[in-house]
Amino acid sequence: MTPDDLIQSYVDDVARLLPRAQRRDVGYELRSLLTEQLAAEAEQAGRPADEAMATALVLGYGRPAETAARYRQPLILIDPADSRRFVRLAVIGVAVIWVLGLLDTLMRHPIASAGDLLGALGQWWTGDGVGALWWPGVLVAGFATAAWWRRTRPGAVAWRPRRFGRDRVSRLGCLAAVVAGGVGLFLLFNGDVLLGGQAAPEAYRALAMDEGFLRERAPWLVAVLAGHFVLYAVLIVRGSWQPLTRRIEIGLTLAACAVFGWVTSAGAMFAAEPADQIVKVVLVASIVVGLLDAARKLYRELRTEPYRPTT
Repeated sequence: MTPDDLIQSYVDDVARLLPRAQRRDVGYELRSLLTEQLAAEAEQAGRPADEAMATALVLGYGRPAETAARYRQPLILIDPADSRRFVRLAVIGVAVIWVLGLLDTLMRHPIASAGDLLGALGQWWTGDGVGALWWPGVLVAGFATAAWWRRTRPGAVAWRPRRFGRDRVSRLGCLAAVVAGGVGLFLLFNGDVLLGGQAAPEAYRALAMDEGFLRERAPWLVAVLAGHFVLYAVLIVRGSWQPLTRRIEIGLTLAACAVFGWVTSAGAMFAAEPADQIVKVVLVASIVVGLLDAARKLYRELRTEPYRPTT
């Protein structure tokens, strides 16, 4: 193959990857550029251009797809600046779906032997295991939409400085957390209040709590939740986070996850199995969310503002 034929073949492969309106102009420009550069290299080498010299020249330009990308805007589904956040959200989301699905499968299929475990794992994998891949698909669609929006309306997503610092506390949010936690704790031990005294006796028996739980585990559950209430009360008064309060929150979250795990695994919480299973699923989900939140906050705490000079 002559050097001209080799260059023309390369230019043709590049042009096929371009929009039809650009092919003629880009092909002419690229062919002229390669021909002139090959002639310059041949003159410098002191010998006529040959196939090997032309091959080395076009390979130095990269694959035809890479060369074509220099002449047109490539289709970008996820902006490079968002790639780390996309991977992090995808991994965390799939992990949460897998853990919750596995716990649900194990709770619905009691394990009495290795065969039961393998059967439950197989059912989990064909269900939630593979099914969890819908989450990365949703993220791709969301990030692609965001990238398109930023490219078409750059002024609408311009950076703006924060009005308040990251250490500022939402007093209303903390108060809402205290109220919601208190109401939830009250209903956990007084669920029959929702029945208003008008329900059948079976409904009250379904909400009766296990005596062993009330005597041995409930005080620890109340203690870790009360610790969070005290922390939120302090934050409401101060109005901002401090390094100490951040670390206390991480410690309380980890302690709550440990107590929740012990409470759910040590025995029944309610006398009726349906109510007991529902509450345990809620606590297990809280453990997963709490561990992820504690890991995120601990990671942020360990690398907080290392770029600021010390005073």
